[in-house]
Amino acid sequence: MSQAFKFGFEDDNIEVDDVPEDEASKDADQSMLEDTPGSGLLPTLHELDDILVALPSNIQYNTIQLDHPDHGTVTLPRRELFDIRAQIMAEDTTLDELKAGISADDIKPNIYEGGFKTWECSIDLANYLLSCAPEVSEFPSNACTVIELGAGTAIPTLILFQSLLRSTPPSDPPRRTVVLADYNPSVLHLATIPNLFLTYAMAAKLIPPTSADLDITSALISSFKQGLAERNIDIRVISGSWGAPLASLIIPARSAPEGLPFRNTLILASETIYSPASTLAFAACLMETMRGCEEEGGKARALVAAKMVYFGVGGGIDEFLSVLKEKGGKGKSAWEMEGMGCGVGRCILEVTPGAGC
Repeated sequence: MSQAFKFGFEDDNIEVDDVPEDEASKDADQSMLEDTPGSGLLPTLHELDDILVALPSNIQYNTIQLDHPDHGTVTLPRRELFDIRAQIMAEDTTLDELKAGISADDIKPNIYEGGFKTWECSIDLANYLLSCAPEVSEFPSNACTVIELGAGTAIPTLILFQSLLRSTPPSDPPRRTVVLADYNPSVLHLATIPNLFLTYAMAAKLIPPTSADLDITSALISSFKQGLAERNIDIRVISGSWGAPLASLIIPARSAPEGLPFRNTLILASETIYSPASTLAFAACLMETMRGCEEEGGKARALVAAKMVYFGVGGGIDEFLSVLKEKGGKGKSAWEMEGMGCGVGRCILEVTPGAGC
């Protein structure tokens, strides 16, 4: 039976791994090594309107500060974890995934995959997008698709979304699609989409760039939807297991006559390779998604942020690169930070399909 486990992080909102390999980490729950994340949850496409209608009347948020080399500090809003927990407890839910989400456990394999918290490597990826990647400057003017696998609080996607919201909408904007996929539907409903909503409100100067709260009204929801329409932004929200069925929902052009702009596709992921099981499932889903883009005449690349090694549970960069090669992909380092003191090194890999993929 799967049991919950913790990585040994310190902060409730941003999970920073500075735990050395010791006996405690070696004794981390080994049952997870036989688990494929989300193996029992059928991928499902969720209607954005349904999620927006179900938003609470008030959302409390804090902010994340990122440094831009040219434009100074960039602020992103993020729903407070305690606010998510308060909503879950108020609704008196019986869902196991929600019970796990408000427990002390970071992850409970196949039930709750940690999406309510912001993980350290997602901050790395957001910083990289902000300072190094061309997508931030190109996103507002090009037809493209951004996909975040294991989205959770979606901090990397928020960087791109914010840059798009702050640009002046052209008279005939190209179609931009944002696909947010997470194992747990509750994470998408309670964290991912609220964070997109908060980012819109902050970009529109409806809330201050400091910790505060936002009253959710029907007029504000209508304004959000109008803002998306004016910029020709399509938001797709998908829950469920990594694998071919999930990839087929991400790349639905065979069954959708209008298709999606897969000519330029960027796939984002953070902390998705923390165990051999998660590495195998994620790599398979990633390559299936990339192949789907190419079959539709597009081109895809991925940025995968992770720790060099996840002590005690077997995942890490080397394991991922090995599995990736077997699946027909290739990866190279785009950014690295060596471990300092008792901390663990971190890396961002650029992943592309291999020749003949």
